[in-house]
Amino acid sequence: MEIDLHGYHPRTVCWGTDDLLTGLVEHAWEMGDVELCLIHGHGRNRGQSPGFVNINTGFLGLAIRRRLRYDPTLRKWIHHTTVRSDHPGATTVKLKRNPSPRRTELESLPERDFSLDARDARNRRKAYYLVSIMSSCRGRCGAS
Repeated sequence: MEIDLHGYHPRTVCWGTDDLLTGLVEHAWEMGDVELCLIHGHGRNRGQSPGFVNINTGFLGLAIRRRLRYDPTLRKWIHHTTVRSDHPGATTVKLKRNPSPRRTELESLPERDFSLDARDARNRRKAYYLVSIMSSCRGRCGAS
């Protein structure tokens, strides 16, 4: 099973009482899947050599891998030693065998934390702010 986690904040995926990662692993195990691939994005400039890399780049993938490796609550569903990160944009883990799967499909995922609409609104606010700064500067500086 492959699940795309682009657009989710690491806080939503990995931390909290109802984190998404625990639910995804449990549901995949309940469906009887033997492998779960979490697509989180590589964050490394698409294969370019990382000279200077922002420390926040790839944070979601690092947080997912850390939880899969070290969280004891996930060990009832996964083989924690099978966390594979062959591809920098995805993490794959083998699930323990479920003798009697109960689910047939995955529940719907919550809404993503980051959407194009939110990004567009942020860009509109920035543009409005810049226009207001430029117009106030013109008035003070005497430029027309």
